[in-house]
Amino acid sequence: MNTNSASNNFDQRTVLTIYAHADDEVLPAAGTLSLMSKAGWNVRCLILTDGSLSSSPIKGTRHQEADAAGKIIGATYEFYALEEFNFSTQAVIKVTEEAIGRCQPDLIITHAPQPEKYGHRDHEVCAIAVSNVATRKNIPLWYSAPPVFLRGFEPNFFVDITSVIEEKVAAIGCYESESNKAFMQLDAILVLSRFWARELGQKDGYFEAFEISRQCVDASFFTAIANNHQAIKKS
Repeated sequence: MNTNSASNNFDQRTVLTIYAHADDEVLPAAGTLSLMSKAGWNVRCLILTDGSLSSSPIKGTRHQEADAAGKIIGATYEFYALEEFNFSTQAVIKVTEEAIGRCQPDLIITHAPQPEKYGHRDHEVCAIAVSNVATRKNIPLWYSAPPVFLRGFEPNFFVDITSVIEEKVAAIGCYESESNKAFMQLDAILVLSRFWARELGQKDGYFEAFEISRQCVDASFFTAIANNHQAIKKS
């Protein structure tokens, strides 16, 4: 494992994203992660593979690209070297449990489960394994939208990323080695973000979509709502 990260500040809330490949984290969630970082969250991105099968023949390219994206969205990264197209659910479970022990996340975000005929084999294995651990440890879990083939994905949570859409585009743009892929193109990024806005009946703006698999809140959640309502009444 190669770790590029600062020490965790446990006074912060922490979101841990776990994805199969570097770029999987920014395509569906760069805007949301950027907003969370700006709000004081500790954003940690764990990448299972080292990018050895990426479009670039230069070793370490995907790591460098991820670090550049992390600077834009306010995230730190951990990189593993599981073999692409060949890692097991057991391997991902082990990695996930270790990461949870280090980071103590308040929220985990990962791939949405999809049948292999629609999605990517590595994404599916990652989703199954991470879901297993999050369920057993009772950690809130969100699934992010697949970049293509949305079959089976049923979002129930949407984030307005209009204020950081340029940051999302810039973060995705850091992955120059993957820029030949259709879903990495600017028009594809904007169209999908607008698609989620239209799903909500919004004429303008850009959104990211998630499916909440597990979510729990403590008493402070309701206190915050009550304080917000009081503030609105006074205004």
